Amino acid sequence: MRSIFLRQLYFLRLLFTVGLSLPVLSVAVDLQNLLTASPFSGGATVGSAGGGTSALEFRGVFADQGEYFFSLYEASSHRALWVGLNEAGNAFTVHSYDAATETVTAEYQGRAMTLTLLRAKIVALAPSPQNTASTTATALSSVPGQSPEAQIVEEIRRRRSLRQQSAPLPGGEKLSQRAQP
Repeated sequence: MRSIFLRQLYFLRLLFTVGLSLPVLSVAVDLQNLLTASPFSGGATVGSAGGGTSALEFRGVFADQGEYFFSLYEASSHRALWVGLNEAGNAFTVHSYDAATETVTAEYQGRAMTLTLLRAKIVALAPSPQNTASTTATALSSVPGQSPEAQIVEEIRRRRSLRQQSAPLPGGEKLSQRAQP
């Protein structure tokens, strides 16, 4: 018990000695500069509504019973919120909305900002070869003169054969190699 007490005492004495030997820093900190140009903002500028990275982004709008709601994304907290017009209690407040230009005027960190609704980037993907082959096989198997029941039976056979060709079993063998009931 006494050895634990002595260890704690030595540790406290070491901390006290190191603490006294540290130089005292008396540098004036410019708080106003930190508020306007935060070192953690990553180059984002508050109020930029153009194509660059903005601290606040206007991502969506909808109307419900004549009342508008706006989706604004705050880059610093990585959060998007739906807020109403002049709704208080958040880091930002939307003061006006222009439906013709799809812009909002919002107040964020004491500054008025005009934000334009962001547009989604739509990228067309090329169809994968596997999906194209199955679509072609389905189109070829449906003969106009066949009854719907015959088309269903043919589709079931086609899918079973595809499954047997591509699905290995846990033992490494293919489904077609195993005896089926």
